[in-house]
Amino acid sequence: MFVLGIQGSPRKNGNCDHLLTLFLKACESHGAITQVIHPEKLDIGPCRELLVCEKKGVCPIRDEMEGKGYALVKKADVVVLASPVFFYNVTAQAKVFIDRCQMFWGRKYKLRLVDPDGYSRQGFLLSVAASGGKRLFEGVELTTKYFFDAISADYAGSLTYRNVEDAGDILPRPELAEEIQDAVKHLLAPLIAKKSILFISNKDACLSQMAAAFLKDTVKGRSLVLTAGVDAAAAVDPDMVRAMAEKHLDLKYRVPQSLDGVLAGLARPPHRVIFIGPKEATPDLPHAGIETWDIVKPATASLEELRTLRDEIEWQVKTGFPSL
Repeated sequence: MFVLGIQGSPRKNGNCDHLLTLFLKACESHGAITQVIHPEKLDIGPCRELLVCEKKGVCPIRDEMEGKGYALVKKADVVVLASPVFFYNVTAQAKVFIDRCQMFWGRKYKLRLVDPDGYSRQGFLLSVAASGGKRLFEGVELTTKYFFDAISADYAGSLTYRNVEDAGDILPRPELAEEIQDAVKHLLAPLIAKKSILFISNKDACLSQMAAAFLKDTVKGRSLVLTAGVDAAAAVDPDMVRAMAEKHLDLKYRVPQSLDGVLAGLARPPHRVIFIGPKEATPDLPHAGIETWDIVKPATASLEELRTLRDEIEWQVKTGFPSL
């Protein structure tokens, strides 16, 4: 399970920094792998409303959002946004990151593409404010809800704290540790309880990605569906992304995962493991009952060949999981 924190506060060692750190440590205690994005440390510019994302599904601004933002959001099972209140909303640093995720909104609502991970991705808000106004967090929460909707994450709740101004003010609160533990348990328990299904291919750049996408679209979040590569590639096959978009499934910004890394991140072995490739290349894993789908992708497959493989894998998923 991968939990992504987005630290919107520009203040080093500030209250939101402490809050997000404690929250992610609690996630790690449940077996999650965590990572933090600091938008103010990235070379990213604001949205310029060029509208390319609504027409083509890509952002034409070439900066670090492409490699250090979009791919991590796409990978995340849980996205945690942390931001203090600035003029009744998130900070400018957080807002730049959020605005640049308009690209996901364009793919979802203009191109009508479905993110297969959106059936299970969760979003959570952490926020603090110096004053104590009754409506203090309304703007932050509204912005966050629409941000999570754009990245296909369900808004799962928030922890917000008033009258927190000086660095470290959040730490002496006696209720803090218990509230964080309760929130994390409520957030992660349903994800941890799911049965896991792992698709393996040689590179995790094509066949396993297609199989996982079809199954995710079938189970709609009821199971945890993972992919991995025996020798994972650096990026997914762009023609595979195009072929799957024809089925209205969005695999852009997916990143191949190493088999060792995926297995290390699981609290328990997968309930079902399927290798897609030549039978003689089936990896030797400490899991009984590993299955092999003898489907082979040519080294230089054309788009038409990928469509044929796609349709074969879709049929295999439909027939191979009759109880789902």
